[in-house]
Amino acid sequence: MKIRSDLMKIAKNLHTWVGVSAGILLFICFFAGGLSIFQHQISQWATPEKQQLPQIQVDQYAHLIQQVQEKYPATEKAFTLNFNSNEFHFAPLSWTEKGRTEGFNTAQNTWLASLDQHGELIVQQENLAKAGWLIEQLHETAGIPGMLGHHGLGVYVMGIVAVLYFLALMSGLIILLPTLIKDYFVIRSGKNKKRFWLDTHNVVGITSLPFHILISASVIVFAFHDFFYDALGELALKGKPVFAPPAKEVIHISQNKLDIQQVLNKIHQVAPEYRIDYIQLSNLDDPQKAAARIALYSGDLMLRGASQDFMRMNPYVIEKSDSSGLYTQNGASDKFITAMFSLHFGNFGGFTVRWLYLILGIGGAFLFYSGNILWVETRARKQKRAQDPIPTQRKDVVFLANLTIGTCLGCIFAIVATLMLSRIIFPYSSLQSINHFFMYGYYAIFLGCIAFTFIKGYAKALPILLMSIAICLILMPLTSLIGTFMPNSGISVYGGATVWVDVIAFVSALAFLRFYQQAKDRQKNAEQGSLWAITTKL
Repeated sequence: MKIRSDLMKIAKNLHTWVGVSAGILLFICFFAGGLSIFQHQISQWATPEKQQLPQIQVDQYAHLIQQVQEKYPATEKAFTLNFNSNEFHFAPLSWTEKGRTEGFNTAQNTWLASLDQHGELIVQQENLAKAGWLIEQLHETAGIPGMLGHHGLGVYVMGIVAVLYFLALMSGLIILLPTLIKDYFVIRSGKNKKRFWLDTHNVVGITSLPFHILISASVIVFAFHDFFYDALGELALKGKPVFAPPAKEVIHISQNKLDIQQVLNKIHQVAPEYRIDYIQLSNLDDPQKAAARIALYSGDLMLRGASQDFMRMNPYVIEKSDSSGLYTQNGASDKFITAMFSLHFGNFGGFTVRWLYLILGIGGAFLFYSGNILWVETRARKQKRAQDPIPTQRKDVVFLANLTIGTCLGCIFAIVATLMLSRIIFPYSSLQSINHFFMYGYYAIFLGCIAFTFIKGYAKALPILLMSIAICLILMPLTSLIGTFMPNSGISVYGGATVWVDVIAFVSALAFLRFYQQAKDRQKNAEQGSLWAITTKL
């Protein structure tokens, strides 16, 4: 297939500059996004044992609610019932003093309640560890702090980046079309490292192209949907809101006492295909405004939320329930929208799809990292003959090499180091919030890696960062072994699905040890003045 040379030139320039300008932020989002597929398992892996209270039988929840409400007045207004433990659920019943059941605050303490084996009430106050949730926020915002309206500033920034990302995908496809059939699966290794990086970049990009198109389009919608709805309301509905609130209705309340068993029966009747994860109850002291927000999960269905579908009801009037948020209750148009959300989150198909999305997420991160390395390799100055003077690399090439190595490897190192250190340090520290440790630890290590790379130089910093990542990854499963065979160590080990966190960490450690050896070999064999020689002049 032939493409006009002028169009090819435009596509190459667009792909190059758009890719380089957005590549680092996309690397952070894709790497964190790949990990966030298993965010609940990561949170459980990093959670201190004291935050896991005993589970109880379903028929014990009414007794638990009664005991808690008798002793803690705040629960007469709002609390959350947890039926399946994941990132947000560490006890059968939880609440906050301010009644907040949504959102997140690193300093927010949560009350946890359960029953012991004798039916006696257990209550304690904890700042719940939410490592997985913080990784998810890194995925959404690329770590850009600040708020703009009711969304994070980073969400809007990544919406703009997603537009550039889509342009890079389309221009890259145009570049590859003439040689797509011939060079699709060709990866040429050898002395020409630029050729190897280009081949792997192309294979990863074309193979996962449908996934990347879907992600870029959905991120644009996530970031700017409020603007889309406002524009639709102005243009098509003459200023009327697209989603008008329902008319207020006076509800006849037959009873003012919460019967949780009736609520559960109603949920099973309306949504038998789902498992109940948790129920957030609010405004219980005002029956007309009382609400139950019910999170439901099914591994066989596409889900509207990141991990669940939701239905709502007044817990005092269970005959009237809102199940419009359930996939099984939706029409064709709503199912299409749900499918778009679900395809972005990868929350369908069980662990098989999650593993696939983990691979695609890490592959996407490699795509953007390799794109920046290609830009650097292409513009590197080389000594063509032995008698020629040793070249000095361009300042922009050195700057982007430092920035790429420092930010990309710094992001990986900051995540795995904070996870590993949280298990070793937190049990023996006086810190009140492990979430502060996660957040501030990440930024301190991330910014430190960037500064270290610019001071040391990317060629020297690369193997050091790779080895540091490998050591932290090896220590992650080692802490689990210590916690298993030395119960008094204070390290919590839960087993189950959290074992996969250790397995992935160990396999990744072997991969980074290999990358370290390759970086050292390349550093050793690099010619004077070349891009990766440690004697490169800045």
